[in-house]
Amino acid sequence: MYNKEQKNDENFWISYADLMAGLLFVFILVIGAIVIKYVYTQSNLEKEKAALNSSEEAKSKLFYELAKAKNLYETTKSDLDKAASELKDKDNKISLNLAEIEKLKALLLEYELNIKDEKSKNEKLSADLTEKTNMISLKDEELTMLADKLLVQTQIHQKMVEEFDIAKIKIKNLTGIKLTVIAKLKEKLGKSINIDEKSGAIKFSSNILFDQNSYILKEDAKKELSNTLKKYLNTLLGDKEMKKYIESITIEGHTNSDGTYLSNLSLSQQRAHAVMQFLYDSNIIDKNLLSTYVNSSGRSSSDLILDKNGVEDKDASRRIEIKFTIKNEEAIREIQNYLGEKK
Repeated sequence: MYNKEQKNDENFWISYADLMAGLLFVFILVIGAIVIKYVYTQSNLEKEKAALNSSEEAKSKLFYELAKAKNLYETTKSDLDKAASELKDKDNKISLNLAEIEKLKALLLEYELNIKDEKSKNEKLSADLTEKTNMISLKDEELTMLADKLLVQTQIHQKMVEEFDIAKIKIKNLTGIKLTVIAKLKEKLGKSINIDEKSGAIKFSSNILFDQNSYILKEDAKKELSNTLKKYLNTLLGDKEMKKYIESITIEGHTNSDGTYLSNLSLSQQRAHAVMQFLYDSNIIDKNLLSTYVNSSGRSSSDLILDKNGVEDKDASRRIEIKFTIKNEEAIREIQNYLGEKK
């Protein structure tokens, strides 16, 4: 009996424990559900609060924008009214100033035409300027070429000047030599023989040496001719210092203008040859010197002597001249070559 009751009690407590455990589980579930619902509710409340705050800010912003738009509307309306008033005034003024507008249009048209004209002129000037610029470029090139040519010509001219100076020095030296020879002739011969101061020549009148139209030496003239020629030739050829400058000595026969040129040429040649023959025959100077330095020539009437009035002096024109030349052939040849190269 006891075991049965004891077993029933155990079953009771077991059932009670199971019940309590179930109740506890249910309670826990209820508590968890409450907590979850609370958390969810709080989350929704925060979202709603945030949304509410956002709505307030949007509302404030909306009010601000509305106020700003209202202000802009009022301002715009005022400006529009003012603009409408000004436009009305302008319309009035425009309607009153149509004549002035026509004038302005005319002026504007004239201005446009002037602009086109000026543009055309500017284009033409630009084209001219381009052409001038090209021409200037070409001129610059030509000037450069001319400058180069001028430099070359300057150098050539400088060389010519130097060569000319050298030629002048040579001519001066030759002139100085001739003057020296003439001075020595005067010094040694004194006043006994009339010597030409420029050429150093001596002259004999044909009236003294020859009869009219004759080439035969007069006997009374031979002595004077011998003395004079001996002194003259010995001075030129007997002195070594003098002889080294002598190129040649020429006996020239001259006539006046009476008669024909050819007849006078023959007579002048014969008279010059007669004097040359006299030198060889008289032995007044070594024949080797005569053949080396002395020659004869007839000049006819080609070198007449004129008086102070320019009239022929016929007696003075009939003459025999003895003249010398110094050794200037080489210098003359150099000058001729120099002048020939510059042609």
